[in-house]
Amino acid sequence: QHSLTHEQLEDAHTLLCVWERNFELFYYQLRHDRIHFVRPAVHQVIHLIPEAFQKGPPICYAQWTMERTIGNLGQQIRQPSKPYANLAQEGVRRSQVNALISIMPELDTSPKGLPRGSIDLGNGYVLLRKRSKYPVSPDNALAQLLRNYLPITQEIIPRFDKWARLLLPNGQIARSTWRETLKSEVNLRVSRNVKFLDGNKVRVGEVQYFTRLAIHSAPEEWSFLDIAILRLYSEPDVDLLRLSSQVLAASLLLDDHFICDIKNIRSVVAMIPRVLTLPGTGVEARYFCMMEKPGVDISDLGVPYSVYSGLGDDEDENG
Repeated sequence: QHSLTHEQLEDAHTLLCVWERNFELFYYQLRHDRIHFVRPAVHQVIHLIPEAFQKGPPICYAQWTMERTIGNLGQQIRQPSKPYANLAQEGVRRSQVNALISIMPELDTSPKGLPRGSIDLGNGYVLLRKRSKYPVSPDNALAQLLRNYLPITQEIIPRFDKWARLLLPNGQIARSTWRETLKSEVNLRVSRNVKFLDGNKVRVGEVQYFTRLAIHSAPEEWSFLDIAILRLYSEPDVDLLRLSSQVLAASLLLDDHFICDIKNIRSVVAMIPRVLTLPGTGVEARYFCMMEKPGVDISDLGVPYSVYSGLGDDEDENG
């Protein structure tokens, strides 16, 4: 995760402390003759967040990352004389480069040209081929969606080209059902599910395809609306989210379609199929569980953690 908020750190600290306390109560019940069950890694988790407030994430101060860095610097030494002086100089040089990159991230990315036939939409979004050979007209259901989406002044629904892929600002490439379902399912890494913003709400959808709609923006002037046609997933089950501390976000794949502005797409996510029995239902069903790529900012799904579930009631009773 590229960024951590104060609230996220507090939530993580609460969850880790509750887990560590329950582990001790369950496995050794605070008995001295069972203390060997509590490994250092179990006790360490309650110190991670206080240290993160003071020093940053463990990668900044942990012993194993320092040892790895020293090893990497040692591998770069080519002159056998004065090894420690050379090692110190390599460390200084590495620190200078890291400081410059943190101040000016653009120094870390070499300029790259876009693939042939792609269209730069701005803000890091790029449409990538494959593109349909001929423009197509929408079917009745999609035509109604487009009428609701387009400005009132746009009386005629334009024909449009289908696009298969979209490069996102974070470097991920979102694909589409239009082309991905033509591939063999053997070893296929599905990347057509995306996380997007619908107002202030985070939603997930399966991309059918991307397109550009040519519309009249002014008399004798044309502009493009860059959109994605999505098949929606339902909102995650709230009870399961709360019980799993926002880990298990289980949704159903709906038959509803949705038109999304391309620049509201935030990232590609995995939707893992799994047969689940949701709390309180007693009925098995096939759900899709969202998993986000490590390193990408984690979504706030708007459900409080289970460790906080009773606090509001207690405060009301005491008040």
